[in-house]
Amino acid sequence: MCVVRRGNRVRSLVSLAGLLALLGGLVLLVVVPVTQGVDRASTWAGVLSGYLAIAGALVTLARWRHKQRAAAGEPARSNQVAQAAQELQVAVREQWRREAEARSLGDPDPMPVRWRLSDPTVMDHDEHIAPTPVMLSGRSDRIPALTDQFRRLRRRRLVIVGGPGSGKTTLAVQLLLQLLDSWQSDEPVPVLFSLASWDPQTQPRVQDWLASQLTQTYPNLRAFGADAAHKLADQGRLLPVLDGLDEIPPDRRGEVINRLNASLHPDTGLIMTSRATEYIETVHGREALAAAAVIEPEPLTASEAAAYAKNLLPRQPDESWQAVLTALRDGTAGPLAEVVASPLGLWLLRTVYIEGHRDPQPLIDPAHYPDPPAIQHHLHEELIPAAVHSRPPVSGGQDPLRPKRHHDPDQVRRWLTTLAIELRDAKTRDWRWWQLADHTVTNRQIGVAFGLMFGLVSGLVFGLHGPGSGLVSGLGIGLPVGMASGLFGVAFGLVFGVTFGLVGVMIGLVHGLLIGLGGLVVGLVSGGVFGLVFGLAGGRHDAPAYVDLRLRGRVGVLCSKLAFGLLGGLLGGLLGGLWSGLRVGLFVGLKHGLMIGLGGLLAGLAFGLISFAASPSIGRRASSPAESQRGDRGLTILAAAMLGLVAGVVFGLVAGPVAGLVFGLVAGLVIAPAVISTRWSVFVLASLWLAARRQLPLSLMMFLDDAYRLGLLRIVGPVYQFRHAALQDHLAPPAQATPAIAAADQSTVSVN
Repeated sequence: MCVVRRGNRVRSLVSLAGLLALLGGLVLLVVVPVTQGVDRASTWAGVLSGYLAIAGALVTLARWRHKQRAAAGEPARSNQVAQAAQELQVAVREQWRREAEARSLGDPDPMPVRWRLSDPTVMDHDEHIAPTPVMLSGRSDRIPALTDQFRRLRRRRLVIVGGPGSGKTTLAVQLLLQLLDSWQSDEPVPVLFSLASWDPQTQPRVQDWLASQLTQTYPNLRAFGADAAHKLADQGRLLPVLDGLDEIPPDRRGEVINRLNASLHPDTGLIMTSRATEYIETVHGREALAAAAVIEPEPLTASEAAAYAKNLLPRQPDESWQAVLTALRDGTAGPLAEVVASPLGLWLLRTVYIEGHRDPQPLIDPAHYPDPPAIQHHLHEELIPAAVHSRPPVSGGQDPLRPKRHHDPDQVRRWLTTLAIELRDAKTRDWRWWQLADHTVTNRQIGVAFGLMFGLVSGLVFGLHGPGSGLVSGLGIGLPVGMASGLFGVAFGLVFGVTFGLVGVMIGLVHGLLIGLGGLVVGLVSGGVFGLVFGLAGGRHDAPAYVDLRLRGRVGVLCSKLAFGLLGGLLGGLLGGLWSGLRVGLFVGLKHGLMIGLGGLLAGLAFGLISFAASPSIGRRASSPAESQRGDRGLTILAAAMLGLVAGVVFGLVAGPVAGLVFGLVAGLVIAPAVISTRWSVFVLASLWLAARRQLPLSLMMFLDDAYRLGLLRIVGPVYQFRHAALQDHLAPPAQATPAIAAADQSTVSVN
């Protein structure tokens, strides 16, 4: 049995009624010319334009109220916050266990990187860090002991510094997993965040930023209350693992440290990573991160690197590998010994030569590679071909370390270079699929693409219809293009709405015999109004949408959403019938009221189902890039199908099958993405544009998944990153790399 929750539904009903009134106005725009003739359409256009303007304003208000209510929602109770923490611990542990496997962090064993305390000048006072003299050291292959030392710190705050590829993020992930494995319900949940996404100017409190990132990566937390993520952050139930202080612009790093010191509760723990040079520059002459110990790596010795490499080889290596291993042990390996002193260099050696089954002896020949930069450049150049050839695809894609498709190494390099350039120009290490259009195409290009697509659809459909289609062509072209263009701004939407309203009339002149002033007026009015409405209500959105159609444990939620939709539909039918009765008489009013009421009921059910699909459920794992995009795409398709069906049925009953077909397409392909606010449709247009220019593959997300399986990319929640920042910089060198930083990028940096 469905049980509907009580609550204040008045504002929501009014908002929904506005949308239904808007749909009703569209019905009347078709009904009037059909029932009273095209020659009287201009007279009605003035009345209907005002009606549509009011209805459009209600829709805009509904969109604004929806965002406000989503932000507020019902607060999480104390027991729900505790449940959210337990759910988060499970999701984070599962997420990073999968990622550790994908990165081969324990295969066969972690690299034996040794860690020691850094120079005291980059740390807070000893008495703030630990109750006894600070003693913190350990190895990456002995994480439990290092974790125990971390737990004994007074506030459990740690900064991990080192050069590029020195194992900072790997150590942070190892600590996170060890803390999760031994987690108790009264402890904060360790969660990894990419610091590059925090702007302390817009979110001064770190808790606000943490909550927004939690909601994006773990959308199921909203099932425990709209503010569950905020309460987890505010109540100290998180142990943030902040990766990449160095990836924040230099002018913001100091502010990040200041905001952390100012907004963190004294009992809140913290783990942060940063390149050593950038961290020294940030804290030099200013306050360090409060109560945080700072550790740095020691370079791997050549013997340690040889022992690790030997465990990756067959029990009896061939002669070439025996020669290289002996040279490393004896200290005669030359520049290679310096390269493998960092985990990055050792990983490159493993991927290119051990997994790639290549002869390694040239690496110890100075005639081939006279210095470490030459070897590093060579290894980065050969990394992509080695990964592609050493990991052939498997049918079904069941092996998470094997791609699903065959790839040409040159194409992989070209496409990854495009991504690297995009990230470099955006000054970030995080690739978010929903921001592809922001970095690669302009609003105008997207608007033109929408305009051409929907103008072509409407023009072709009505052109085939024959005489009498001029007015409807004005609507069919002016409406969709005005709405689509309006997605990207008020002014742009108005201009394109009016322009393509005129274009619709011109098409009607070619295909129709009954064009008059009514077609011009209605085309202009509807295009302009809808451009304005959707320009106000639309816009590019910051995060992807969410969809979940599972019914288990959610039948009550589904019934509540559907019941609310039905109530809204009935109200829309009542208002539509009343308005029509006052305007055109009781009989016609009842007829139109029934039609609008039917549309209202169908629209109410559609919005109820869409609202249900967008509601979170308990038990979902962390969002990955593919899952995030599938959710956004799913909600877009669901909204398009439901609203297209509603519009098609209503307009088909009132004005015939052609009108039903066209307005079904308009509602499904234009109105639905605008109202639901998804990013998938814009992503598709941007990816098609880049594929046409041969900069990225047509099936971009499939390619990125394969690049991840090849070990060239890594995943942090819904974000892709290059496996190592050095690979991104190799493909797209920083535009302004100072000699000091370039030199630091070649080896492990010590602050001593």
